[in-house]
Amino acid sequence: MSRSPPNATLLVIGGGYVGLALAARARAAGWTLRLTTRSAARAATLRAAGLGEVAQLDLTEADTGARIAALASGVRQVVCLLPPSAGIDAANSLAPWIQLCAVLSSLPDLESAVMASSTAVYGDQAGATVNADTPCAPDTPRAQRLYDLETHWLARTGNRVVRLAGLYGPGRIVGAAGLQRGEAVSGEMDAWLNLIHRSDAAALLLRCLAPGGAAVELGCDGAPVVRRHYYQYLAAQLGLAAPSFSGLPAARGSASRRCSPALTIARTGWQPQYRDFRAGLAAGPLPLPLGKTPD
Repeated sequence: MSRSPPNATLLVIGGGYVGLALAARARAAGWTLRLTTRSAARAATLRAAGLGEVAQLDLTEADTGARIAALASGVRQVVCLLPPSAGIDAANSLAPWIQLCAVLSSLPDLESAVMASSTAVYGDQAGATVNADTPCAPDTPRAQRLYDLETHWLARTGNRVVRLAGLYGPGRIVGAAGLQRGEAVSGEMDAWLNLIHRSDAAALLLRCLAPGGAAVELGCDGAPVVRRHYYQYLAAQLGLAAPSFSGLPAARGSASRRCSPALTIARTGWQPQYRDFRAGLAAGPLPLPLGKTPD
């Protein structure tokens, strides 16, 4: 956990899947929270959780700059958890994201700001191991967008990026929905899959708010798994038939790389609580197969 003074205020931009876990962890540690989300339903969820002040905010709205500046008044730390497309408008312009970065750069009290990104920016590494310092080679439109967002974010001294592997946890299991529908798994079956439990992702993002440190860190559990082995295990745990593989490219690309958190662990002192996906899946209830109800 990042050290913070008593009654410190943290602005969380993007109160989605990871944002909710991060906010709960930060609130328990004594932070005062301001949270934003684009979704009215998510805003209601956040308010019901009683985690802090909640604002519905869309980067593409005309008054976004002024609203962010007002929300960030007096704030010393920011965590930005926007999805890959959130900084790009309908014209595929980075203007909304550039505006967000400019507003944050103008804040006199801001000490540290952390952005969640994705290990997709490393591109296909033919199964080689990457760490936080490995050069990026984005090879899909999504990965290139993320890399462009990172570039603008890191233009401000003190800003940091945490590249996260595939997120899973309560309510979200990578690939489970497709298996439940009986769909063939797309992508290369022998490519490597890298994962991180959302609780571990939240802990790392907060840890990276501490002053100093490297500009980029990598969050994963350090136990890459061959996709075929992962989906076979998941199907067995869900009580489903063994998966088939279509051989077609995956929607997010078929890159194969093994992600190592060793450098990030050494630099930050963070340790993943869930050392592999089996431990993470065992920690929470698995989704029921379609058509089944609890006993």
